[in-house]
Amino acid sequence: MLSGSDANDCAIKLVRQATRRPLVISYLRSYHGVTYGALSLSAVSLPMRQYMGPTLPGVFHAPYPDCYRCQFGGKPETCALGCLAALTNLFETTCPPQEVAGIIIEPIQGDSGIIVPPDRYMVGLRSLCDSHGILLVSEEVQSGFGRTGRWFAIQKWPLEPDVTVMGKAIASGMPLSAVVGRAELFEGWEAPGHALSTSANPVSCAASLATIRVVEEEGLLQRARESGEYLKSGFAHLAERHRLIGDVRGEGLMLGVDLVLDRDTRQRAANETAKVAFAAWQRGLFITFFSRSVLRIAPPLVVTRSEMDKALEILDESLAAVEEGKVDDSVLSTVKGW
Repeated sequence: MLSGSDANDCAIKLVRQATRRPLVISYLRSYHGVTYGALSLSAVSLPMRQYMGPTLPGVFHAPYPDCYRCQFGGKPETCALGCLAALTNLFETTCPPQEVAGIIIEPIQGDSGIIVPPDRYMVGLRSLCDSHGILLVSEEVQSGFGRTGRWFAIQKWPLEPDVTVMGKAIASGMPLSAVVGRAELFEGWEAPGHALSTSANPVSCAASLATIRVVEEEGLLQRARESGEYLKSGFAHLAERHRLIGDVRGEGLMLGVDLVLDRDTRQRAANETAKVAFAAWQRGLFITFFSRSVLRIAPPLVVTRSEMDKALEILDESLAAVEEGKVDDSVLSTVKGW
């Protein structure tokens, strides 16, 4: 296949064909791509959907577990997993579990602001899928191939998905994606189930094999873990000096720095985040942001200590410039995140 979008389309076809069930569950604030199947799974922003016409039928959305801004009012120390209960409530009201083919989840939700679900949720989700014969699909287009310090982000938990969706880094920028699952899930699928004229082209496949070899030979999984911890430590020091930093989260080199107006209320610092990105660009650091207030920290896996130190230095200066009112509001008309 060619992209994460059409790989997610493939995953929808696969779980429906393998189970002979019509329904699929995805998550609110998820991003899976822009083809109609992937768009139907996605629920991250209105501009993706408005005026595009109806999306695929049979797709439901459940709340994603966000422990920093829990929509159920929970606290980590007293969490009752209201997010998992909401999924169960969906089964009891509008989405019969015996008709659900698969649940497609980003093991770390990306474009919503790097949201890492709690361990108990993921273990509970696997158990819930097993109890109803539902296939669990790990959507690893953003988080796969070493980004989190593991081959796949789902390996953070003691469970295995039934299907894994791959893309982006699989071939270091060459157009390639893949859907991997147990052999029996594909056995009833006859050609041309998801055939594309230029899918699996040999140049992209060679690039993917070379990518895997580099990750293995250069120890990039370990390097991503170490670099991620180094950056987290650096941002923790910045948080001591900059009131805008509310939370730093993620795994490996898939990190998010959540900027807030108030650490108690956790109100998003949307304008300030755009200004920080602009100030950083002025100083030679390109950084984007999403979910209105989360700086996206996703450097190459081969990033060096000196490069990370320089980036932290520039962000320190940029945060200070914004907090001191030195970045004009006029930049807000041109600086746009995702």
